[in-house]
Amino acid sequence: MRFLIEILIKHHVFLIFIFLSFFCLTLILKVNPYNEANALNIFRNIIYNTKSFENKVTQYINLKNVNSNLEKANCKLIEENEILKFENDELNTYKEFAKIIQSPENQRYKFIPAKVENTSWALPNNTIILNKGSSNGIKKNMGVFNNNGIVGVVSNTTKNFCEVTTIISQYSKLLTSIKTNSGFIEEGVLKWDGVNYRIATLEGVGNEIKISIGDSIFTSSKSKSFYNGIFIGTILNFQNKKSSNSHKIDVLVGVDFKNINSALIIIDNLSSEVNSLNEK
Repeated sequence: MRFLIEILIKHHVFLIFIFLSFFCLTLILKVNPYNEANALNIFRNIIYNTKSFENKVTQYINLKNVNSNLEKANCKLIEENEILKFENDELNTYKEFAKIIQSPENQRYKFIPAKVENTSWALPNNTIILNKGSSNGIKKNMGVFNNNGIVGVVSNTTKNFCEVTTIISQYSKLLTSIKTNSGFIEEGVLKWDGVNYRIATLEGVGNEIKISIGDSIFTSSKSKSFYNGIFIGTILNFQNKKSSNSHKIDVLVGVDFKNINSALIIIDNLSSEVNSLNEK
């Protein structure tokens, strides 16, 4: 209270001036009704403009909240759409290999369809990454192929992905069989010389074996990662090597590793049983 009295005493001149100004303004408005009406209109306009501004600010804040909610809903729809696209890709991949997966002739084997996440074709040792891993039962040394032919062998796995060393790798060696005019002949080892990603080399085929350009190359029954008869490629050209008494054969591989999108991973349900016998 004392503090208030001190303020009034200190500023009493200014307060008297404000009081007298307000008193004079009231007298002017009361004496002249026209001025009073104008003043009331001005006050009303100030009040209305203040309320209008307040409403606009409130609407803006509400619109920001609405916009934020719409953005969240849009993100949710995008997420659901991407999930549906992924599920659709998985379904399309399954449909692509449905005949192989459902074949009654392959009851010993289980096939896992996979999409290609990444691929290389211009390196000395080329690999591809597939979107299936150890959580799907994938292990090292499992064979991989697609509708065009042999892709390679699983060389590494994580929980959700696997790395496949392809047949266009200088580490790759694949036992083969050749379909000639005389029938199937289990002969040859497929290798890659690192030059052309569409052409591999078939070695170990003796000059006594009659082959022709266009003969098909398949996997051998002796292969540990593949069953017999999976297509690899066709003979592009060959020549006899007198020094080694064998053919030098160029093979046009069936898989275009530059444009590969999907593959099947082979799981042999009897592999542990076969391996246990081989170890004895």
